[in-house]
Amino acid sequence: MDKSVLLCLLLFSAYSHVSAHYYPSKNTLVSSVTKNTILPIFTFTLNTNEEYFIHIAGPYLVRSCNDGLPRPIIPCGSSTCALTRRVNPHQCPPTQNTIINGRCACQATAFEPFQRLCNSNQYTYGDFSMSSLNPRSPSFTFNNVKYLCIPKPFLRDFPPGVLGLAGLAPTALATWNQLTPPRLGLEKKFALCLPSDTNKGAIFFGGGPYKLGKIDARSMLTYTSLIKNPRRLNNYFVGLEGIFVNGEKILLAQNAFAFGGKGDGGVTLSSVIPFTTLRSDIYKVFTKAFSKATSDIPRVNSTTPLEFCFKSTEPFQVPRIDLKFADGKVWKVFSANSMKKVSDDVACLAFLDGGDAAAQAVVIGMHQMENTLLEFDVGRSAFGFSCSLGLVNASCGDFQTKP
Repeated sequence: MDKSVLLCLLLFSAYSHVSAHYYPSKNTLVSSVTKNTILPIFTFTLNTNEEYFIHIAGPYLVRSCNDGLPRPIIPCGSSTCALTRRVNPHQCPPTQNTIINGRCACQATAFEPFQRLCNSNQYTYGDFSMSSLNPRSPSFTFNNVKYLCIPKPFLRDFPPGVLGLAGLAPTALATWNQLTPPRLGLEKKFALCLPSDTNKGAIFFGGGPYKLGKIDARSMLTYTSLIKNPRRLNNYFVGLEGIFVNGEKILLAQNAFAFGGKGDGGVTLSSVIPFTTLRSDIYKVFTKAFSKATSDIPRVNSTTPLEFCFKSTEPFQVPRIDLKFADGKVWKVFSANSMKKVSDDVACLAFLDGGDAAAQAVVIGMHQMENTLLEFDVGRSAFGFSCSLGLVNASCGDFQTKP
């Protein structure tokens, strides 16, 4: 048995005898997560029945508003309006304010990643609620939550029922940050587990416990540092040191993962990119190594957009891919997250060539994050990741999302 699988099993079993009720019920906010079948997005619930698309690089909460009703004005000269300018999406032009009833009203800009459209509109505030794991307070309502009010056409390609976008970037106006006030004893962090199928996943705001069956899944997390890219304030970056295939490090330029002078380069995570995307110089070396390590598995024709496809039989296993961080921590990627099943007998390597001019060196995509508990501890600048939950016969749907 692979040593990393054994370690994950040991961690799981070591804590499984401890009842989850041993951990005190905090005010941790929680929602189930749904994988959408129309667009490659995941959604969670606010205000009891409103679905919001999870965007970990979105700077703020965006809500569809096409009812024509007046909304509270945030003054142009306010500190809140100044914050929106700091995190204006780099894909969009500078935002211009507007006049409402003779007053200068703050406007902000959202970038819709699927149509790749920018849209500016009134930045306002209102009440939002979210479920809690505290049985004495199963829901909390938050007043004066700031959000960007966008007319519905901006979100026209969103699936029915998806009302907006929940930005979870490391910014002051991000959804998680506004819904974790210190008065509730909540920490400045969020965690998510993206489901790999039609089962539900989970998202938590404010810290654990993350109750997975009878354990607190915080015990399964390995942490590495989050690093800042001063020209990409809306993204989470990690310090990748090397990529290994079947235990062997692929040979790349020494600065392959370094930041460039214009904010390019580096290694980030995305909840809008389906598969991990590598800049061409990295992709070519990586796929050459993977092809060599899988030379005994019959190849079949590629399936757009995936290039390396194989004839799969059950159980289908390929060499493990390791992402080694600068602090020595290793994210081990097994077949369930490295391969995408495209038919009953074909599976493809779930990594893409981002081209020579890719904005980042590596963008870790949704497929590689599925069925794995991930914690973004912004307060400590730390990123936590578990092993694939499938290795311990669990899934994202096993998390407790009700008191």
